[in-house]
Amino acid sequence: MMKKKILVLSTGDVNGAYEAMYKVAHILKNMGHEVVLCVRNKTKTDDFIKPYIHVQNVPPPEKRSFIEKVVRKIKASLTQSKPHLPAKKKLITDGKYSFLSKDEITENIHVDSLLKSVGFIPEYIFTGMTIDFLNSTDLFNIYTATQAKMYNITVDMNHFTGGCHFSWGCEGYVNNCDHCPAIPEESQKLVAKDNLQRKYDNAQKAFFQIIAGSGLTLEQAKKSKIYRDQEIIYNVNSLIDTTLLNDKNKNIAKAVFSLSEDHFYILTGAQNMEDPRKGFKYLIEALEVLDRQLPEELKKRICILVVSNSINEEFDRIHFKKQKIDYIKDYRLLSLLYQATDVYINTSIEDSGPMMVSEALACGTPVIGFDTGVVTNMVIDDYNGYKIPMKDSRKLAEGIQKIFELNKDQYAAFSKNAVRQVQEFSSYEYAENIFTKILE
Repeated sequence: MMKKKILVLSTGDVNGAYEAMYKVAHILKNMGHEVVLCVRNKTKTDDFIKPYIHVQNVPPPEKRSFIEKVVRKIKASLTQSKPHLPAKKKLITDGKYSFLSKDEITENIHVDSLLKSVGFIPEYIFTGMTIDFLNSTDLFNIYTATQAKMYNITVDMNHFTGGCHFSWGCEGYVNNCDHCPAIPEESQKLVAKDNLQRKYDNAQKAFFQIIAGSGLTLEQAKKSKIYRDQEIIYNVNSLIDTTLLNDKNKNIAKAVFSLSEDHFYILTGAQNMEDPRKGFKYLIEALEVLDRQLPEELKKRICILVVSNSINEEFDRIHFKKQKIDYIKDYRLLSLLYQATDVYINTSIEDSGPMMVSEALACGTPVIGFDTGVVTNMVIDDYNGYKIPMKDSRKLAEGIQKIFELNKDQYAAFSKNAVRQVQEFSSYEYAENIFTKILE
C-alpha cells in the first residue's frame, strides 16, 4: 500500500475517548503512513501530536481619505447609539445526556490555521470526540479545502445525534431529534433538531462515513438518519495493544499485588463511580444477593477490588472484603492487576465502551456486564463471561456465582477464550486490517 497522509482529530490525547484517538493515530503511524494527531489540548510528548494553533491574519493598515474617515466615525456613532439587544438565552439541558454539542452551525476554527498546524494536506481524516474544538460544519469546511475522505469514529453517539453523547433509550437520532428529552424547555427543543439536520447536510455534502467503536454504537449507527444508508460500517471496538495487555504473567500477578491465591477477586471501577451511567448501585444490589445466598465459608474467600478516583459511599453496605486501588495509568501495571483478578464486573447502563471490558478480556479475565457498549459483542455467555439483561441485579449475581463456581479447567477455558476474543475482534492487528481496507 502506498503511504498516505492522514489527519486524526480529537480535542485531547489522554483518557477515554481521547486516548482511543491517540491509539488510532498510533496504529496508522505504525502501518507506515504519515500521520498527525491534531488536538486542542496536547499533554503527551509524541512528535506526531500537534496542537491546533490559531493564526490571526491581520490586514495591513489602509490609507483612507479625509472623507472616508468622517464616514467611518459617523457609522461608529450610529452603531453605538443602537439599543442593546437582549442576550441569547443559555441552552439548558439534562446533564445525564451529556448534551455537549450545542451548536453545529458556528465555525470554531480557521481551516488555514489547522492545515498550518498539521503541516500537510491530508488525504484521509479520522475524527473522534472533538467537543470544544470542532463541529460538523468545521469538518465540512476542512473537507472543502482538502477533499480528504472523512471518517467519524463513534467513541460515543455524538456523530449521529442532535447533540447528546448518550441517548438513554431515546431514538430521536433515527428520524429528526424532535421532542428532545435532553432539553427540558419546549422553546429550546428545536436546537437538537436543527443540529441533527445540519450534521446530516454536512455529512451528505462532504461524504462523511462512520466507523463504530463498539457493538452498541454499530447497531445505533445502522439505524441513524445520517448513516443508515452507508453500505459497510466497520467496528474497531476498543483498540487493545496486546503487547501491553495480555495474560503472559497471570501466574505471578497475584503475588505482585500481595493477593492471596485462595481468594476470589472481583475487579470493578471507573474514573467516577458517582456517575449514574456506571450503574454501581446494581453491583451493590447483586453483591447483597450473593451475601444472602452464599455460606459463610465461601463469602470469606471473596474480595472486591475497586479502581476509582472516588468510591461510592454505598459500598460501605457490602459485607465482603473490600480494597480500594488508586486509578492506574501505567498499562503494564494495569495489565498485571487484570491478570491478578478472577473476574471483571462492568455495570455500565449507558456507555459506548468502556475500555476496561476489552482490557480485562485481553488479560484473560472473564467479564460479566450489562448488555451495552462493547459487552454487546465482546462478551459471550458460557464462553468468556456473561452478558446480563440491563439493570437485572439478580442475574448479575448469578453470573458472578457461575464464575466463582468454575473449576480450574473450566476457568482456564474461559480465560483462554477471553484472550482469543480480543485478538480476533479488538486488537491492534484487527484494527490494522480494517484500516487497510479503508485506505486501499
